[in-house]
Amino acid sequence: MVSIDSQFAEPFAQSIQPLLAHFAIDAPDIMVSSLVLDSREVSIHKAFVALKGHNQDGRDFIPQAVSLGAKVIIAQCDSQEEHGQISMREQSVLIHFYGLAEQLSALAAHFYHQPANSLSVVAVTGTNGKTSVVQLCNQLSKLLGERCASIGTLGSGLYQSGKPLSTTVNTTPDAISMQRLLAEFVGEGAFQVALEASSHALVQQRLAAVKTDVAVFTNLSRDHLDYHHNMEQYAQAKRLVLQQPGLKAAVINGNDAEHLNWLNDKPAQVQGVLYGLNISVKAIPKEYHYCIANNLQYTASGVRCSLQSSWGNGELRLRLIGAFNVANVLAAISAQLCLGKSLKNLMYVAQKLNPVAGRMELFAHPGKATVVVDYAHTPDALEKSLSALRKHCRGKLWCVFGCGGDRDKGKRPLMGEIAERLADHVVLTDDNVRSEEPVKIIQDILLGCLESETILVEHSRTKAIQLAAAQCTEQDIILVAGKGHENYQIIGQQSQAYDERAFVRQFQQGKTL
Repeated sequence: MVSIDSQFAEPFAQSIQPLLAHFAIDAPDIMVSSLVLDSREVSIHKAFVALKGHNQDGRDFIPQAVSLGAKVIIAQCDSQEEHGQISMREQSVLIHFYGLAEQLSALAAHFYHQPANSLSVVAVTGTNGKTSVVQLCNQLSKLLGERCASIGTLGSGLYQSGKPLSTTVNTTPDAISMQRLLAEFVGEGAFQVALEASSHALVQQRLAAVKTDVAVFTNLSRDHLDYHHNMEQYAQAKRLVLQQPGLKAAVINGNDAEHLNWLNDKPAQVQGVLYGLNISVKAIPKEYHYCIANNLQYTASGVRCSLQSSWGNGELRLRLIGAFNVANVLAAISAQLCLGKSLKNLMYVAQKLNPVAGRMELFAHPGKATVVVDYAHTPDALEKSLSALRKHCRGKLWCVFGCGGDRDKGKRPLMGEIAERLADHVVLTDDNVRSEEPVKIIQDILLGCLESETILVEHSRTKAIQLAAAQCTEQDIILVAGKGHENYQIIGQQSQAYDERAFVRQFQQGKTL
């Protein structure tokens, strides 16, 4: 049996007195082993942080934390006058903290001894490409012999450590979990962390006290309007990453129209770096650095191109599919250049880069059509994926996709129009329908199609893939979009096991399904 005192052998166990002194609170000298936002995780030595959130108010769970024996509860209060007031709830000390939501990242940073200060941190934001750029940063860093870690959609953890990535509930974890993860990476000897900075996280200040060396902007297109309400608010949310503490460089996609707003909003002390495809180097103002790819040549297995940069020039050879993957590699290379890596070394290891799981991932087998599994679930991502595959396709291009339920309905007809326009054949299917009727979702998609009677519908994703494959030749390509790396289907309130990558791999190998 583990004794209660053994919890204080944990590396970050400390008194709340000096911790809260950073925020002008004269707290009692009480030891705590960790900070928790979930009242269900409370124990006698874990301090419960009661925060008013977007969907629920953590203060409603204070009675539960008290019943579980929390010695310390730090609760958001509504006025400056209440800040620092202390009261008792049975055996629990209740400490009032004004502006807790805005200061939570700083509170956690102090608790975990400012871990970001011991790391090179790359924060990647944008509608599409965040996961790919984060993983490509990790691959480049690892290939150059540096211990690195990632936080994002695929999970969190050291890259290729032999251990699976830990699951993250959100693309960007809450402020406490973020600082804890960074502290764990420092303890495990990491030098660099690449993380996905979602628009939700930036608005909610989950990264407010994470010292960031390089910010990367991939692109902006329609998504999350159920949260941000309009594109201008969404765009502004993305640009909040420019306010990260310690920021030295902003790597910006020069092919995206939003890049001008990024350059205008960029603090003067932050070095701007433009990356992109087929951009005239002469047109780039001298105060900005650049990393540009020209003369793209597409092969069955990848892309070759010329690279021009502020750090030198060369030929880039990649085993990745699509122009936007070239752009993702440029973003990752630019971030590494800003961290002091050698262009010569980066160009050499870039030819060893592998596709990111569920991101334009090819599954080829002799005698069968090539199947590409991609996470594309926005109009822009679907358009880019189909456009990219068209350049590699020698036969017919198929598209199998659906749209998520209980999410932005406005993008459904847009994606229908894109699929019909860019693919030779379309099969509509289900994708995380949640509480909506699958038939209604597909009807919404068909509103964007001119000849809806020619589009096939099969609600089962596995059967939809098989339906397309049965009509294909070896020269054809089938894009299966929407799920990517996910290993589940959300139907109603339940997540049902479904690994599309595993299914496609087995299907291509002719194994019994």
